[in-house]
Amino acid sequence: MKTKHQLIGLCLSSVFVLVIVVSSAPSALAVEGGLGRPISGMQIVPYAGVIPPEPGLAVATGETYYEGSIGGGRTVPIAGLLVANVDMKAAFTPIALFYIWPTPTKEWNFASAVSFPLAWLEVTANLSLGPLSIRKTESTFGLFDLVFTPIVASHHFSQTDHLAFSFTFWAPTGSFEKGRLVNLSQNTWTFIPGVAYTKILPEDNIELTGIWQMEFDTEDHATHYQNGILSDLEVLAIKRFKNGLGIGFVESWIQQVSDDEGTTANRLNGFSGRAFGIGPIATYSTKLGKSQLDFNVRWIHDFDVSKRFEGDGFNFSASLKF
Repeated sequence: MKTKHQLIGLCLSSVFVLVIVVSSAPSALAVEGGLGRPISGMQIVPYAGVIPPEPGLAVATGETYYEGSIGGGRTVPIAGLLVANVDMKAAFTPIALFYIWPTPTKEWNFASAVSFPLAWLEVTANLSLGPLSIRKTESTFGLFDLVFTPIVASHHFSQTDHLAFSFTFWAPTGSFEKGRLVNLSQNTWTFIPGVAYTKILPEDNIELTGIWQMEFDTEDHATHYQNGILSDLEVLAIKRFKNGLGIGFVESWIQQVSDDEGTTANRLNGFSGRAFGIGPIATYSTKLGKSQLDFNVRWIHDFDVSKRFEGDGFNFSASLKF
């Protein structure tokens, strides 16, 4: 069955994506920076519950662009600053390596991954300097925080039902400077356990996949800001055709389940929030010699957003299983 030969998408879990993400990604919550690691609808990938049984190495890359804003004079904490009317543009180019481990059983398969995300960020915001207020723009480009997924375990209940458990963490390896509008790091360790389920409807060649992840951050030691716990629930449905093309949609709900902590967070009443996202996705799968080549492209629009960036995200990704 074709589903057994699909690469578990780019950057499982948040590595996801494209990996994108960064402190500027729309996170549904109002963590420090008004963001968090996840971008609406970008963490889920086709066949997220399935690790293919054939062991071997795979590579994946992609491009994600997000543009959003937090207006209305809302105060946003960024790297020790309190700013307002923030506009943000971000582009992320992750390069990910996956390895599927050989296993003696047909019921379980295991994989590991690492991602090296390049990021370009531009932020414009109002800053207060005593009685004065100025509009300032900063930008940066470079290697963002590294992403590691030491283990993804996929259980195959049948040819059509698959469940995967994952654990991903982000290391604060990028550059960070207190008082800057843009940085190449969130300056926290982030730990993300997740679960994914994939259901195949073979009669109609339809895939239904859902993921749920929880995000836990350490304290930003430079600003003494502690992000709250974040929940990220995403689903997709894709109808595939005999020529390899697939079309469908993605929905997401990112919700902060506990308040931020620290002196700044207390001044902002915990600064917790949420975001919903929805948009179309298109996929294409083909053989390249003996290798499996997969593409997907999506557009996700934020709506019903509270205390975080609201905008649009675009992603193109490709993976090659050797």
